[in-house]
Amino acid sequence: MRNARSEGRNEITIRVGDIRDSLELNYGDAATDICQVLDTEKFKTQSRVVFLRKEGPKQGVSTTYRFRIT
Repeated sequence: MRNARSEGRNEITIRVGDIRDSLELNYGDAATDICQVLDTEKFKTQSRVVFLRKEGPKQGVSTTYRFRIT
């Protein structure tokens, strides 16, 4: 999100599979764990974002999250 802020973007879309791949999390429940983190108020507060919507499966690699950057 640092890049999105420096680029002046207002919103960001995060795909769970992209996070899993970039962090090289190669275990079976990685997507579920990432979704659980992205759903927390702590993540939203610390990242200074507002949740807009979640699309795709409830918890999977193709799940996407849309946030407004504050």
